[in-house]
Amino acid sequence: MKSIKTYIERARIWAKLILSDDLSNSELNDSELDDIHDVASGKYEVWRNTQVKRFNEKAVWANIENKIGKGEQQLPKIIRLLKPWRSVAAAILLMVLGAELYFIFQDLQTVKTVEVLPGESLAYLQVDNQNKIDLSVQDTLLLFYQVNAQVDSGQLVYAKIEGDLSKIETHTINVPSKGEYFVQLSDGTKVWMNSESSLRFKSKFTGKQRVVDLVGEAYFEVAKNPDQPFIVRTANTFVKVLGTKFNVKAYADEAYTYTTLNEGKVKLIMDDKQQIMAPNEQVVFDKKNRQYTKKVVDASIYSAWTKGQFVFKDERLEDILSSLSRWYGVKVFYKHAQQKEERFSISVNRYDEIQPLLNHIELTGNIHLKINKSALIVE
Repeated sequence: MKSIKTYIERARIWAKLILSDDLSNSELNDSELDDIHDVASGKYEVWRNTQVKRFNEKAVWANIENKIGKGEQQLPKIIRLLKPWRSVAAAILLMVLGAELYFIFQDLQTVKTVEVLPGESLAYLQVDNQNKIDLSVQDTLLLFYQVNAQVDSGQLVYAKIEGDLSKIETHTINVPSKGEYFVQLSDGTKVWMNSESSLRFKSKFTGKQRVVDLVGEAYFEVAKNPDQPFIVRTANTFVKVLGTKFNVKAYADEAYTYTTLNEGKVKLIMDDKQQIMAPNEQVVFDKKNRQYTKKVVDASIYSAWTKGQFVFKDERLEDILSSLSRWYGVKVFYKHAQQKEERFSISVNRYDEIQPLLNHIELTGNIHLKINKSALIVE
């Protein structure tokens, strides 16, 4: 008979594969792969639901107490019944505790409501890569060489002061998962930063250009200055403007960079390519093949997050859930890879708890979304 460590290791592999998109290159044999396909196809779920309907709590506990009283003499019988499913994590519980106890734990877990709350104003400031300053504090005045900055009500506002021009600091604002933040730069440019984003800039803009470096997503309302163009640099694109409103989405873990223009005119530079953009145009840059596409869109959709809304129009499920994962701090798992390509159109309050939003998605598509602690599972 195999040791319990062996069963636990097989169960670990099962759990990993059930939550992944690809069953190839696995550590399981053909028989076990057949079993996991049964789980994925829903056969196990049907069987489980049948057993739950037959569930009688008082009889279950009486049976469990009876088994405990008799010691381990009942275990061989359970093992023989479940031998074909020996690698399933559920089977371990069945062998050790009995099928009834397994259903108790499972259904108590099902009844328990998991509340996943939205993000909030949250960010940290680093000056010349020194210690972090928590920007969630209220009514705080920060004093620097070239500027002062007022922290209040989830925003950071810089103000110019006269100082030593030989000392220009580099400021970096980092917004973590479940966070967002507003900052007004020393030139008057307003920036709304989304979750998991970083903005780096000089404490005071000198020279011929105003340059900021962005990782993640931010919406800009650039203060006009014809003599000093404003440039947003990402890992793959440059956006050059004089005074305008636009959204840039450039997450390092996503395959595309999106630039969407709300107002004014910008020049977008991508490697050796350039594009002049007009309002309600979006340029999507493919980081892998270094190509881009330009299309006409409703630009307000892509900046709606700055006004407290999640708005998606005919968007891939993977792109929608990527946005939700950053804002709600959950990790997304897909039962089937093709689910990522399903498209949805939704408009909801960004500050609502996550479950009503998931219910809305379920009503418009043939999928089921389940929260398990910090995991969002697509079935």
